[in-house]
Amino acid sequence: MTQCKVDQPVTLSVAQTAETLGVSLSTAYTLARRTDFPSFHVSANRIVISRAGLEKWIEEQLNKKGDAA
Repeated sequence: MTQCKVDQPVTLSVAQTAETLGVSLSTAYTLARRTDFPSFHVSANRIVISRAGLEKWIEEQLNKKGDAA
């Protein structure tokens, strides 16, 4: 299991995720709606993204790209 650093929150907002990935807020919300993306609702209007899940998702995307080459 991936462990987050003590000084980092375990979740990111959609806006923080957009900034982290270098994509627009709209794109981050599109990603957050995907079933393979590590996001979840903490209330009716609040979506958060697991930091550890995001790191794993990024690795999976890189592996997919490598497999396709």
